Amino acid sequence: MATFLPDESFESYSERLSQFFKMKREDGIIEVRVHTNGAEALFGLEMHRAFAQMFRAVGADRENEVMILTGTGDHWVKSVDPDTSVGKEIDGKAPPPFTDIIYDTFHIDGTKIVEEMIWSVNIPVIAAMNGPGFHAECPLLADITLCTPDTTFVEPHFTLGLVPGDGNFLILQELMGMKRANKAMYLGQPVTADQALDWGLVTDIVPRDDLMKQAWAMARHLMARPREVRGFTTNVARQRWKSLFTREFALHLSHEVTAALIRPVHIDGQPDVVSGKTGYFEMK
Repeated sequence: MATFLPDESFESYSERLSQFFKMKREDGIIEVRVHTNGAEALFGLEMHRAFAQMFRAVGADRENEVMILTGTGDHWVKSVDPDTSVGKEIDGKAPPPFTDIIYDTFHIDGTKIVEEMIWSVNIPVIAAMNGPGFHAECPLLADITLCTPDTTFVEPHFTLGLVPGDGNFLILQELMGMKRANKAMYLGQPVTADQALDWGLVTDIVPRDDLMKQAWAMARHLMARPREVRGFTTNVARQRWKSLFTREFALHLSHEVTAALIRPVHIDGQPDVVSGKTGYFEMK
């Protein structure tokens, strides 16, 4: 007799991933809120890997019908986590050389965070950006992206001495045009919420107090449609991302990894990449 193997339960993976994500689910709608110690998110290599693990788990659970992705407090991602494992002792041992971890942390994790969201989460995704932040590729890849009036978008890699290869720059080029994206990347200048709406990065600008109410209202509207229609429509809506990332993402990411191997970058402290005040160009 054939037997279906059990999938991991919501209770199991929501607890397993709770260090980085707070989850709740109502009537098939799963809300995933990124955080660091219950407060605004700080991005590090551990969170980078956890995003891919979260998308994989959410996508594998067939009881999830619509996803809402949001942050904590007044920032989507506030800054770099000073406690990330790069350059830090691990279990009392000296950190491994950068060249020993770059394949796993840059190439594999950098690939999976995007692949798992685009290919594994075969349900509509609504992103509710609760303020400014970097590493916004996930909310920008969402089917619908809401943001608060104070939200800004930055592409800080080049300004920090890195090649912009993690997908964020590729998304900016696709959504707001090559020339605008190139300027934002080369000069490190933040894109405001109004510009993001005008240029096609976001769907709507929503007051902070109404952000989650709007996201949940949209999710419930989507839930009123047949399950099969939602799934197949998601495939149609996501096809351009699948085509784009299949064609171009490997080149972007491989160039970032190659440059980092040639000239490793060390980021001290918590650079103010959210506001763009990390050496960005100002008109005189």
